[in-house]
Amino acid sequence: MRRVLMSLLLGIAVVTPAALTLSPAAPQPARCGSGDALSWTLPGACQHADEPPPGVDPTEPVSTAVLRARDGGTAGAYDAAEALGVPAPVQAAAASPAVTCEGDGASGYRTQAMYVVEAGRTNRFAALLPSFRLWAAGVDDVVNRSAALTGGVRKVRFVTDPDGGTCVAKVLNVTVPAGAMSSFNATIAAVQALGYTDPSRKYLMWTDATVLCGVASMYPDATDGQGNPNNGRYAQYARIDSGCWGFGDGAAQHSVEAHELLHTLGGVMSTAPHGTRAGHCWDESDTMCYADGGGFAMKQVCPAEREYLFDCNNDDYYSTYPDPGSWLDTHWNAADSRFLIGGGDGSGGGAPGTPTVLGATIAVNNPAVPGLSTQATLAPSLPAGRTVASVQWKSARADCVFASPAELQTAVTCNATAAAPTTVTATLKDSSGATKVVTSPLTFATGTARPVTVAFPAGTSAAVCTGAGFPLTARVLDTASGQPVKGLAVALTKQTATMTAPASAGAPVTTVEGTVALNQTATVATTYRARTAAGTVYAAGGPAELVATPGRCATALAAEIDRTTAFYGDPVTVTGRLTAAVPSGVTLAVRLTTAAGRVLPLGSAKTGADGRFSLVAKPTESGVVSVALAVSVSYAAASATAGTLTVVTPTTRITGAIDRSEVGYGQNVTVTGRLQRDAGGTLSALAGKPVSVYVAPAGGGAAVKIGGGTTNAEGRFTAVVPLKVSGTLSVTSAAAAGQPAASAAVGPVVAGTWTTALTATASASSVPAGGSVTLSGSVSRTYAAAGATAPSPASGLRLKVTFRATGSATSTVVATPTTTASGTFTLKVLPKGAGTWTVSLPAVVGYTAAEAAPLTIGIG
Repeated sequence: MRRVLMSLLLGIAVVTPAALTLSPAAPQPARCGSGDALSWTLPGACQHADEPPPGVDPTEPVSTAVLRARDGGTAGAYDAAEALGVPAPVQAAAASPAVTCEGDGASGYRTQAMYVVEAGRTNRFAALLPSFRLWAAGVDDVVNRSAALTGGVRKVRFVTDPDGGTCVAKVLNVTVPAGAMSSFNATIAAVQALGYTDPSRKYLMWTDATVLCGVASMYPDATDGQGNPNNGRYAQYARIDSGCWGFGDGAAQHSVEAHELLHTLGGVMSTAPHGTRAGHCWDESDTMCYADGGGFAMKQVCPAEREYLFDCNNDDYYSTYPDPGSWLDTHWNAADSRFLIGGGDGSGGGAPGTPTVLGATIAVNNPAVPGLSTQATLAPSLPAGRTVASVQWKSARADCVFASPAELQTAVTCNATAAAPTTVTATLKDSSGATKVVTSPLTFATGTARPVTVAFPAGTSAAVCTGAGFPLTARVLDTASGQPVKGLAVALTKQTATMTAPASAGAPVTTVEGTVALNQTATVATTYRARTAAGTVYAAGGPAELVATPGRCATALAAEIDRTTAFYGDPVTVTGRLTAAVPSGVTLAVRLTTAAGRVLPLGSAKTGADGRFSLVAKPTESGVVSVALAVSVSYAAASATAGTLTVVTPTTRITGAIDRSEVGYGQNVTVTGRLQRDAGGTLSALAGKPVSVYVAPAGGGAAVKIGGGTTNAEGRFTAVVPLKVSGTLSVTSAAAAGQPAASAAVGPVVAGTWTTALTATASASSVPAGGSVTLSGSVSRTYAAAGATAPSPASGLRLKVTFRATGSATSTVVATPTTTASGTFTLKVLPKGAGTWTVSLPAVVGYTAAEAAPLTIGIG
């Protein structure tokens, strides 16, 4: 069976953003193939194309409904990790769009998810946004569960949006010009033109096209350390076309998105122990390994389950703890990437030291009672000079959890309904990086069914907010020990005065704290009951009863701002807390009221489980910041003043320089400079802003605009302009919202006058009556002050050709030809009589007058 990976059209391309220039030390490939399969297409770039696998045609359109049914990489990664002995809670097997919240969701080195579609094609962003977020979370699962195989934790640091109490990947909706999907390079050029060139971003693009399966950029440089070019030196891109979206669900199809993102993180190097010459590996099974034509035969080295995870045997491109001294320990390791939470973070990847002999013994209190905790202890035997670096506990059963999984002593609790024996394993790491794995049996005692106590922690009654969600929480305790019971199903029912019988409210399973919680709403008084059924270990418990009485909840708001003065458009954080019976998930309006009484919306914030909220706004006017909750059937109105904010306009700083101050009239000068925003001494580039170049004439009068340019991402500009005015040159930036105008004098410039020389010849000195003669010649110019050492052609100058008949004192203007780009002229004349022909250049601005020797032409 061939996997979806075969359909990857892999381009290992060194892509340099338009705003960047490769230095002489740009990375060179460690090894590339040759011939048709692999050819040089860009400086330092390799490209490899593969045939699609049987049954997968990436050129065939895929319907939105089919795409929505794809779950991404979560399930496959979860099952693979379980099979390989890296268990996780049962609920972790469920597909979820949640990814790790980290910082403000935007700062630092991150992966930016993008949906990209050509102009004129149907935009499916809204219909597929939940799927994109789910697939992004699947990539995160592949990354993290692959890290867990070597005892580590890694998460993709996505650009995120908040989603209730968690975060989801922020997916951009990007439209590119028609034709931009024809090739990977065309797509990159199109998104770069839209400004997506940030070196601190990996751009993961779901491209709505039917051209290829997947393709990504990678720098073939295996240099170890955080300075590796795959680690944020340049922007990098991964493209996945619609036919290959969302795979990885355990049907022998791994996540193409994870495969392509790993390329941008720097794998697989061709010099790796099992690397191919086309950016993959040959030791199956592995997300990055397949027969890519890179010069190596495939070998089945690892179990088939590893297809959904990275790096068979953790020795080629991804390991949180590579063997000390191994190739991966001394070369670039994608797990060290600072684009991963837990990775480099700018200072290194956490490689262990040299392994030595390390011992440990394990003790587990047996037998345990299913559902109740029992103690497990690890006693290390450390070589001299070493200390314990980390401890990791796990069990062969996924339902067993550890209270302190990173401590030498912990409590382990398994589900109440499972009494089959299992094992507990501890992995010890010392300060040298050595590891020791020890395992102990965990057995369970059963007998007379144990009584349990079921209760609602809130008591027998609770006031709730009408129509608003509230958590219904019940708890189950072992009566004899008072310990919480894990893994018991609690049957919850609800009944109102008008109901003849209770209705089910769900049957969740207790957590390790012995609790279950379901979100409920009530508009009339409702009685909730909780009970457990009898089993082999525990007797039936309950019922417990709670009456929820709805009403409009009294509320109180408190709010504050993190600063009282801010520059125009700079972020200001508004925080606070809502006090109510059920304070979570409530939307609050954040406003600014100016001194003139105008009310400006700053956004809305949603409260968390504890009623706290936070909003980052970018005010552009001064005023009083306030937070308000509108009255509703659920909540009474509330408001709070967060503080008075003064918005200050930043200044604009512009500088300029010219490559030379004196040139001949009309010659180009190059003006360079930089435009920056000055916010109280904090300078930042003003990108994409027009800058004009002026010259104020030396003799007075209005300044003359002679050209201009546009600033780049660093605020720098270059303008090549012809100089035709002498005076003082300056650079100017016009005013914009929140940014005042600025001007800076660069210095005096001189547009000097050219000295001209004119030559003329005739094709004949005598012509028959009615015949013609051709006059030709050239005009050259010199300007010694500008450093000219030889004459140059004088183009675009209008000449005057005059005729004076023999014996006459009067000259007549016959023609006014203009010199060509090479400074020459040609003119056919029809002499009516004998006489003298003269070609001259009248004095004009920037040029002296000149006259050629007269030409005498007779009639004969």
